[in-house]
Amino acid sequence: MSDAPAWDPEAAYARILERARADPTVVGIVVFGSRGAGAFVVADSDVDAMVIVAGTNDEAERWATRHGSEVEVWAMTLDEFRGHALPGTPSAWNRPTFLRVRIDLDRLDGEIGRIVERLRRLTADEATALADTALDDYINSLYRSLRNLEGGRLLEGRLDGIETIGPLLTSAFALEGRVRPFNKWLPFELAAEPLVQPDLVDLLVLVEAILDDPTTDRQRRAFRAVERAARAAGHGEIVDSWEPDVAWLRGDARAEESR
Repeated sequence: MSDAPAWDPEAAYARILERARADPTVVGIVVFGSRGAGAFVVADSDVDAMVIVAGTNDEAERWATRHGSEVEVWAMTLDEFRGHALPGTPSAWNRPTFLRVRIDLDRLDGEIGRIVERLRRLTADEATALADTALDDYINSLYRSLRNLEGGRLLEGRLDGIETIGPLLTSAFALEGRVRPFNKWLPFELAAEPLVQPDLVDLLVLVEAILDDPTTDRQRRAFRAVERAARAAGHGEIVDSWEPDVAWLRGDARAEESR
């Protein structure tokens, strides 16, 4: 019979939270992941938490736990948290984490909450810059995929077709000022808050079709939807920068005949 203690992440987290509330250097705790969002929680789900300390890195690291623990603590200083996940930082990749989190401690008159809210949405400038970059990346991969497929390079074209999906998704969300969720949360986020652009309401259908088989027809169908949405949101210049190939990218019959 095993003497190992029963796996009980919630009880383990309750002890950490009690300890944190008794420590004035801890100014915030943010629970993220499945337990923070209250979704996809199963019996062996751990608790993912950020413990924010108004002190030094050494003081913050006292709270860190090992990967695989019942409670995985990401410990950071307040200064680190204030700059966390912002564009241009090494942690920018982590911004989707904040779409669905729970704040269990905020000793700064709501500052922890305000930081979280700031990360949940793109600013107008962020949305414009990200949409422009992602749209161009998307069209670049699409162009290479179509050229390869039409040139008989099927493996190469399929690989490029799959690579269109990332920037396509980033573009779709950025066009509406939203942060693209991690893949695990994509259907969840779209169900909770559907995209507004009429041409993007079937985004998952378009993406799944490309993922299943990135044919030229399926990719062009997706491009036509993205192009309409991009132009409606004021990003037509990015599409037009790919002239004289835009009609061909759409699959326009005349463009096909002229190539």
